[in-house]
Amino acid sequence: LDCRSGAPPGRCCMAGPRGGHVLAAATAVAAAVALLALIRRRRHLHRRPLIDADLDGTWPLPLAQPEAVGLSTQRLSEISRWSDGWVGSGKLPGLFTAIARRGKLVYAHSSGSADVASGSPLTQHTLVRLYSLTKPLVSVCAMVLYEKGLFQLDEPVSHHLPSFANARVLLASGEIVPAEREVTVHHLLTHTAGLTYGDSDTAVDEAYKAAGCGWDAPHHLSLSDFVDRIGRLPLAFHPGESWRYSYATDVLGRLLEVISGLPLDRLMDETLFSPLGMADSGFVV
Repeated sequence: LDCRSGAPPGRCCMAGPRGGHVLAAATAVAAAVALLALIRRRRHLHRRPLIDADLDGTWPLPLAQPEAVGLSTQRLSEISRWSDGWVGSGKLPGLFTAIARRGKLVYAHSSGSADVASGSPLTQHTLVRLYSLTKPLVSVCAMVLYEKGLFQLDEPVSHHLPSFANARVLLASGEIVPAEREVTVHHLLTHTAGLTYGDSDTAVDEAYKAAGCGWDAPHHLSLSDFVDRIGRLPLAFHPGESWRYSYATDVLGRLLEVISGLPLDRLMDETLFSPLGMADSGFVV
């Protein structure tokens, strides 16, 4: 740039034989940038949350386009194809998927039906059984009581559940030896207590079955009686030395009953469901 004396004050002119080319190139770049910005704005305006059109607008979270929370509309669309494929193959009668991020709902898709006989639609209002998702709920209740100072994570469970005192371990050799350490609350929360489900053919599982604590035991016993029986059975390994999916959360639930003085269903309602507005959640709904 060369601001010569002949140029008006505050004005600059291109100097040299290539000045016109430089100006043209700068103008082209500016135009390209503006065009890209316009295209992006138009794409932004036309993108919507990936919500099935036949689902009503009642949602517990605000809606947002996937890209607004760092997700991909194109990639999320693949989930619908996958979901429809499972139902179309007959492997599942119905499948409902919802995805939220950063407090915003960006995807909801329903495949199949809620009831095969009636063909009733599967929607966000359909009540479903939680199965093992009750585990994180019970664990959250435990952490709420922990924050209140009602127990310590390294506290032996036997302080509140006497049947867990003097725990024993059934070794692979068939020998029963004293546990090297007590079962703690931390062990229950992490499935490292040495408990099992009584659903396999190991010696410990057979002991569970013989004591009436097999896979279907919770349907026939009160939580108190069930946990008392489990506490008297040998462990599958020394607490903290391995991991096994087990009745640990059931034991944790009974522990919370003893510590809080409330039945587990009432404790969960007062601690989680009511404060969070989860009116359709509970053991009986």
